[in-house]
Amino acid sequence: MNKYPKVNYIGNKEKIADWIIQNLPIKNGKVLDLFSGGCSMSYAFKEAGFSVISNDILYSNYCISKAIIENNSNILHLNITSKILYSYYNDTIYKNIEWLKNKLYFENEVKELTCMVNYANTLQNFDKFMFFALLRRAMIRKIPYSRMCIKWEEIVKLRDEEFSYQKYGRRRAYHNISFLEHIYINLNQYNNAVFDNGFNNISYNLDCFKIIEIVENIDLVYIDPPYPSTMNNYFNFYGSFDKMLNKETMYYTDFTNKNMFLKNLKIIFEKLKSKTKFIAISLNSNSNPGYKEIIDTVSTLTKNYYLQEKQHIYKVTGKENKRQTYEILLIFELI
Repeated sequence: MNKYPKVNYIGNKEKIADWIIQNLPIKNGKVLDLFSGGCSMSYAFKEAGFSVISNDILYSNYCISKAIIENNSNILHLNITSKILYSYYNDTIYKNIEWLKNKLYFENEVKELTCMVNYANTLQNFDKFMFFALLRRAMIRKIPYSRMCIKWEEIVKLRDEEFSYQKYGRRRAYHNISFLEHIYINLNQYNNAVFDNGFNNISYNLDCFKIIEIVENIDLVYIDPPYPSTMNNYFNFYGSFDKMLNKETMYYTDFTNKNMFLKNLKIIFEKLKSKTKFIAISLNSNSNPGYKEIIDTVSTLTKNYYLQEKQHIYKVTGKENKRQTYEILLIFELI
């Protein structure tokens, strides 16, 4: 995972991806990453030599997947200055994304985003997805706590470099550099993440039930859904990117509802029983429902399971969760 780029994604499995791969019942074949998120596991599967199908309902995550999972060779070459960028200003696009003003960004920054969106419209295929993946990273990086649900008053306060220095001992100047600067800072890292593992890996932007309907002959399905908890609302965290590009999803299967989680998970198992032999599920010791409830829920659809645990400290926006937490990997063999 040395070449996996920085994506700033809550719940990323980057630090434990190798451990997960090592404990899988297969060492090659076709894998479906059902909730790919920031694509850390899709990338790990690709590195390990699997044929990867990477899926996520958020368009922002789909852009990451297209850029570094499906893309096997395309490198993004950028030669655009601030002056050239601002020639792409479009008043219609600005009016479409003006809602971002004094919500997530200042007016001049929304105007820069307007130029970014219009410039992206001139790009084709993987160039466009690489650019969008970089733009997403830039948009997240400029917001304190790297989440698009922070209140504007808090954003303004924390982007004040003097306040940040006095309170936290760091100025966090990266919040105040331009989107274009952020893109150039990360361009080489994202380009270096592109490689060919010999397979035609595919990215999808579908609901989990829908992607299951169209795939066949999967050797293993990896599931890391948004568990019912306080840090699970990925639509709030990253959905403003989708809205900016008119890519919002109106319908999706909700795994954040505790009352529906186990029911929806069982439906996934039922839909997959003729499509795969193995299902791997990631969760941690604080997840609710826990692993025992999951095992009970799918017991009639599985003939074997095994469980692996690993101590793991989760970091959210620079602060470590010091509580003793165990990452749990459940492997099910379907009937």
